[in-house]
Amino acid sequence: MGSKKNIVSTILKRFIYPHHLFQVIKLQRNRKRVARVFDDTQLKLYHQILPGDFLHYGYFDNKDIHPLDISINMIYKAQYRYGEKLVELITDKENQVLDIGCGMGGLLAILNKNNFNAIGLTPDINQAKHITEKYKNQLLQSKFEDIDSEKFLNNFGTVITSESLQYLDIEKSIPLIDKILKQGGKWVACDYFKIDKAGEKSGHNWLYFNEMLTKYGFKISFQEDITPHILPTIAYVHHWATQIGLPVKEFAINKIKTKAPGIYYAVSKALPIIDSKINKNIQTVDPIIFAQNKKYVLMVMERI
Repeated sequence: MGSKKNIVSTILKRFIYPHHLFQVIKLQRNRKRVARVFDDTQLKLYHQILPGDFLHYGYFDNKDIHPLDISINMIYKAQYRYGEKLVELITDKENQVLDIGCGMGGLLAILNKNNFNAIGLTPDINQAKHITEKYKNQLLQSKFEDIDSEKFLNNFGTVITSESLQYLDIEKSIPLIDKILKQGGKWVACDYFKIDKAGEKSGHNWLYFNEMLTKYGFKISFQEDITPHILPTIAYVHHWATQIGLPVKEFAINKIKTKAPGIYYAVSKALPIIDSKINKNIQTVDPIIFAQNKKYVLMVMERI
């Protein structure tokens, strides 16, 4: 009982004593000064869980596989297959390839294996450190919109956005891609798009994206809707969240309620907010909702 009192006392001191309260406010206010794009701890967690250097949904050749039959190793193989499908679309083997938003370098590894001269780009400090330690490739540590377009003018035979297009400002990025691509160069992309204005915020609107392509002089020369092939990963995550994550959460809360009623009382009013946040996140990995609101497209863009 004494240890529980000490815990509660320590927490309260952080809010009651002026020095500690000042530190709480200072740290909370400063948290937004480190933009997530430069230090994404969520992506770092994904990399620690999955065995490969990939941070995307992957591509299952068997799109009908049940979530209970999927293993972590199968997800890794699906992610590798996703990378292979991107590389299969690259026709220029002579000129440099730019992997925009290269993540932990999984696609760079496949490009290296196929003897492409590939350059990675990421603004994230964790990803940059990992890549420079593991891969030989040149790395640009920057947001894509901030790179020197004059330095890389007409430089790349191929530009790739592999589940990174959703993070880019397309009105800035499409003209920039136009500048850095060589004459006859190609832009290979694989990402999900919203097919209406409702639903979750992530992803560009498909119709708007096509309008921007036309506006800036690009056309889609190849496209494949691969939504059914990425849904197994989403279904797998959804199964774990609903069948394991939620019961474990309820068990933990009931345990606190029974064993530490004081702590439960202190946090009880925040529980509905936490539940709302959890439910919202679970909806983003519901394969039925995803397929209703979004489509995942593998494509090649060229100048008109």
